[in-house]
This record gives sequence, C-alpha cells and structure tokens, in this order.
Amino acid sequence: MGIGQSHEDGGHASSPEQLSLILAERFATKCFTPLELTHFKDNFFTRATDQGGLKYWNEKTLSDFLGIPDHSDVHCPLDAGPVIFRMVSYLGAFPFHNTLAPSVLAFEAMVKVAVLLTGRYGKVLRRGRKDRIRLLFGSLADVGRKDIETPAENDEGQAEDTARPHHGYDIDAPANDDYDDDDEDGLALAALESLDAIEVFKHDSRIDRKVYEARISLSTFRRLLMLLLVVAPLKPLEDVDIYTSDLNEQRMDSVRQEADNILEAFGEDSPGGISYKTFADTITTSFPYLFDPLTPLFEHLLFSKNLDFSQKRGSDVAQTAPTLNPVETSPLSIMLPGSFESTILNPSIVSHLSFFLASTSVNQNLLHGNVRLHPVFSTSAHGSSLTSFSHNVLTWQSGTLLLLEGVDSGTGLTLIIGAYLPQPWKSPTASHSTSNFSTSVLPSLFQLSPKHILLPGNPSSSVLEKSNTPTAYFSTDHGISLGCQIPPSSRSQKLSPSPHGAGSLTIDTSLETAEFHISPVRHDGVFLPPNLLQITNPTKTNIDIYNLEIWGLVPDSEASSSTSTSQGQKSAVEIQQAKWDFEAREAERRRNVNLKAGAGDSAMEGARWLLETAGVIGDNSGSGRGGGST
Repeated sequence: MGIGQSHEDGGHASSPEQLSLILAERFATKCFTPLELTHFKDNFFTRATDQGGLKYWNEKTLSDFLGIPDHSDVHCPLDAGPVIFRMVSYLGAFPFHNTLAPSVLAFEAMVKVAVLLTGRYGKVLRRGRKDRIRLLFGSLADVGRKDIETPAENDEGQAEDTARPHHGYDIDAPANDDYDDDDEDGLALAALESLDAIEVFKHDSRIDRKVYEARISLSTFRRLLMLLLVVAPLKPLEDVDIYTSDLNEQRMDSVRQEADNILEAFGEDSPGGISYKTFADTITTSFPYLFDPLTPLFEHLLFSKNLDFSQKRGSDVAQTAPTLNPVETSPLSIMLPGSFESTILNPSIVSHLSFFLASTSVNQNLLHGNVRLHPVFSTSAHGSSLTSFSHNVLTWQSGTLLLLEGVDSGTGLTLIIGAYLPQPWKSPTASHSTSNFSTSVLPSLFQLSPKHILLPGNPSSSVLEKSNTPTAYFSTDHGISLGCQIPPSSRSQKLSPSPHGAGSLTIDTSLETAEFHISPVRHDGVFLPPNLLQITNPTKTNIDIYNLEIWGLVPDSEASSSTSTSQGQKSAVEIQQAKWDFEAREAERRRNVNLKAGAGDSAMEGARWLLETAGVIGDNSGSGRGGGST
C-alpha cells in the first residue's frame, strides 16, 4: 500500500503488518510537508529494487545513497554501512519490533525511518528525545538467550554482521536491568492511541520478555562511533564524501583514539556488551548530542536532485523548496586563523567536543550552532607567563574554551582536560557581578582522554551566585582555579583557592603543573558529579602540562572582517584585535616610564601609582581576577 491512499478501516486493523502500514501513512502526513514527501518518493522509487511487485532498498542502495562507507568500499577504512543498515531495518518496523524486525525496507518502512532519524518524531513519540534513545538502543542491540554463552567476536566484528542476529527485542526491560520499569511501553502509545491498536502492541512487546537479554556489542558501537566522529560537522544536504574521501592513516588513528575514549565512558559492562541502562544513562548525562549527525545524514532522503520546482511554479514554492549546498573541496574548520595553530585540537577531538558541548544557543551542539573558535592564548605561542595570559584572556569579551594537554605524573598516561566557559572572564572589579553576556548555556569541566568524563555546570543559581565560588578565577599569586572556593582576602597571609564540590582544576603560576579533582557525590559546587559509571571514588590527578590553550567563542556571522558592513562596522574579531593592540601599546608606554632614582621621590611615587593602577605591580596586579559565571 502506498502512502497517500486512504485506509478507512484503520480503526479495525488487527495485525501488526496492517497497523504498521497505517502508521506510516500518518507519519508521512503529520511529519512531512507535501513537497518533502514528493522529493522522498522520487528518491525512493527511482532507486528501489522490484521483486515480485515489492519495491525496497537493500543495504548497498542505502549506503550508496547516503554516501556511507561499507565493507565493499576499498577506498575508505570505515565500515559503517552494515551498522546503519541494521539500525534502519529495526526502526522501519516501529513500533512492532518483536514481530516485524528486521523489516524489509519498503517505502512505508523508510518513511518511519526518515521521521525517527531526522528529528521529526515529536508528533509520534510521547517523550521525544528519551524515546528516541530507546529506539536507537534497540536498533543497535543484539539478543542472546541467557543459557547460551555469547559468542566471541573477532577484531573486525564479522560474526555479528555476517550472522545478522536479531535485534534488541527486549529493550524496554532487559534481564538484570530495572531501568524505566514504570514506562510500560509508553513510547508507542502516542502513535497508536487513535488506532485501537494498544492491545496488539502490548501483546507484541510481551513476546519472550523473560527469555531474551539485549546488549550492544562494543564492536558494533565502535564502528558507529567512528562514523559519527567523521561526519559530525555534516550540514543539511551536504555531501558526505567531503568528510569520508580523504581519511588517511593519521586521521583514522585519531578517529579510533577518540572512539575508544568515548567507549571508556560506558564503564565496564558485562562481556555481552552495553546494557540499556548503561546506554541510556551515559547518553543522557554525558553525550546529549552524540546522534545529532544522523539528522543531516538522513535529511538527504527529503531532497531529490532530479526535481526542481522553482522553474515550474511560483516564487512561493521556490522559496520553500530545499536547495543543495555547494560542494566544498574541504570541510570548513571551526577554528579561525590567529596567533597560533592548535597542538591539541584536531577534527576528531572537535567532533568529540560537539557530542556534549552546546553552542551559545541551547539545543544546538558546538558544530551546528554557528560558533567559531578564535585563538586567544597558547603556552606554545605566548609562553608560560601569567602576564601574557592576563593580557590575552581577561580582555576577551565572550565565552572561552580551555584545553590542557599533559601527562599524569602518577601513571604516565597522556591526558586532555578542558573547561567550557560560556561567560567571559572578568576584571577584578567585576569578578562577582552579573555578566551581560547573553547565554543560557552552563559551564562544564571535562576530561577527553584517556577516558571521557563530564562534570556539567550546576544550574542552581544559589550556588553560582556565591561570591567565593566563581567558575573561573585568576591570580598572580596562585595561578588559575576552576570550580574552587576562594578564601577571604587578607593582608597577613595569602591562602590558596581550595577544591570545592564535584570537580575542580587548578593550574600553578608557572603554567607547568595542574591538579584535577573529582568527587562523585558532591552537589554543592560549580560543577555537578559525573556519571557514576565514569568514576565511583574521589580522585586527585597531578598533571605535568605540555600545553595550555584558550579559544574564544565567536558567532559565525562575526567571525571575520568579511562580515563588516558598508557603513564601516567592525566584526567581533576586529574589535577584539583592536583591544589587544591598544593593550600592547599601553604596556610599551608603561615600560618607558622613568623610574630612575634621580627623577625624585615624587616622580617615583607618581610612576608607581600609575603602574599599580594599571595592574602591572602591587596588590591589584591580577590578584582576585575572576571569570566565568559566579
């Protein structure tokens, strides 16, 4: 049955197959515009295989259309095609996964796939994003009987793909997993409530409920993670080839490393793989944007290059028709040119950051939120001087990303620690005042390697407004402190900031060593505890710093002078550069102040007063400078 045909007896349909077809019709009419549906039909039917009157897509057709590498692509080291195909085959059976999965990718099944993977599921899933996590888990999970040992996989994960095991039939209540027991299959009720089909669905969901146990194999998930890392910057209707055509060995090494760092965040699960509870908890708390790249990937289904209505219909239609972005020869980097090139950031790490960091606008990740990163400070370029740090960082007028690379002095492992500070750093006189920088994004403290750990910002305003617990704090006496409690000022002694709450990072005045503190139970600080799967006991890590970098957050529209208007308005970067140039001239002028003893005591006192006022010497030379949200 094709979409668009009426189904007058829908309320009397009794089989999962009949109900699945009716649901596809309603998905199409509720979630697609007529123009999108027309493009979708053209894409599907011009590529479908016809077997006995049944038109469907096979794995190769799906991979070729989306541009996803599979095992047959000898030019690309990724092998994600089979993983995407198994996901789609599961989602196409929604909501009758036990009875119909894996489904044949006929037109009705592909409609449901497009709805679920392009973010248009709000009208068919009762709890939106939460339900989507459950469906994605089921699409990746394998099922094995409890009394049968899970077969070992080889390094390539071929056993799971060639055997094509059934998917996660029991995702709502896998054995030994009481996560969301009270949900009672609520994810499908919104889609079925008007079809007199609830009892049919409940019967389907009870099949083998106590016999099967669902797990995602680490091999399967790793292959998907590698694909997501590669295509994370993908924009709507942009060709995937831009990101998969030049995966040299160095690039693939970084992709594998980041995939392994992310996998570590899921904890030590059973040998059978990742359980639903582990998957849902970790995605929700640590990787809220992990599956975002799937949206622009599957939006390709809603645009056909064969159709162009702009020449045949009015301008109104032309304005609503999708337009294909021009293909670029290389991906556009989120990093702007500046005074240094990063020794820490690479495309894989940027993708990793986008899986959990929001842009300055909520509900968009770092890569899709129209934000660019401008070089502000680097020890490799500017040296390990707090004066240089102060000159470059405290004058930056928007949020910043701090990245620290070093080695754990106890284990010898290389670490990458970071902090996301959406608010600008402040001068001493404004260190505890309310910032006028408009953002509702909270700060966060995190570790990227060798294991992903995220400590999100505390949304409690009573905590963030405490004057003695700023998010970020700068002092020439003690260095840099994040998430620490600042002792009261005293003329007799200079006490160091102390770690407070769930997490803190302190960097010494030489910018050569750091301490990273994590407590999994404290909720009274700037940062909240990480997922308990990531760390269960308080830890203190001593770090020998290789490099420290600060990157400024710049709206994409203000990222370069090319956005300057004809009236001579300057971009944010130009204004910032002017501030730095002015600071440099002022510093040079202050160095030329005559402090010779022969100039007289009054001249000496006047010059000293000038330097103290400028913050070059004396009690105000940076001590007490704060930053970030307070």
